[in-house]
Amino acid sequence: MLVPDINKTLHRQANLRSVALPLLVLLSLAIGGCGSYSAPVTSLDQPPSIRIVTHQVARGDTLYSVAWRYDLDFRELGAANGIYPPYELKTGQVLSLDTSSAKPVAKARRSSAATNRSSQRASKSSDSAQTAVKTAIYSKNLIWQWPVKGKVVEDYNPKKLQKGLSIKTVSGSVVRPAAPGIVVYVGDGLRGYGKLVIIKHSEILLSAYAHNEKIMVKEGQNVKNTEIISKLGSKGTLYFEIREDGYPVNPTIYID
Repeated sequence: MLVPDINKTLHRQANLRSVALPLLVLLSLAIGGCGSYSAPVTSLDQPPSIRIVTHQVARGDTLYSVAWRYDLDFRELGAANGIYPPYELKTGQVLSLDTSSAKPVAKARRSSAATNRSSQRASKSSDSAQTAVKTAIYSKNLIWQWPVKGKVVEDYNPKKLQKGLSIKTVSGSVVRPAAPGIVVYVGDGLRGYGKLVIIKHSEILLSAYAHNEKIMVKEGQNVKNTEIISKLGSKGTLYFEIREDGYPVNPTIYID
């Protein structure tokens, strides 16, 4: 009688397992459905990029330095915030970076300037053609020069976020303006530029001189080509930019 009892017991256990397994599967699915659902990695959308839409004015900021930070035209930035010459800012003031309302006029101007630059490159072999194009871009006949004598060790390359030129010279070299103008920013508030000087040459053109050891000018000061605006440190490398309507351009367009 013992053998039949054992067989019955084994048979019942097998039946229980056959029923319990599907129940466990269903139960696990039900529990999983109550939690958060994770899509396969390949179907997850990338998070949207963070777009900065406002800037809170810090001590030392000028409208020119804020516009420079965000690659904007200082006139458009001012107009978008109801700020006009002499473009005074207050510490803590919040500026909108949306300049779309001022863009239609600026686009037409930039398009014309771009055409001039293309014409200049096409006629680079002709000095007279270059002079004519440059005069049209400036709106006045500025005389341009290299801010220091040295070797360009990093070229203008916007694809690599190189918005200007790095010029290697000797330690402690003095820096002069690339063209006459008015100093519109002096400070170290722009990350990556160190001690920086920004000079306004016209309503269209500005230039910047970065990584200085000592600044020799003040905001609001008119400077000529011959004046010393700063001195470099022991590394003797100047970072130099020119911007047209707020956009970085290749300085060699203006300086032969």
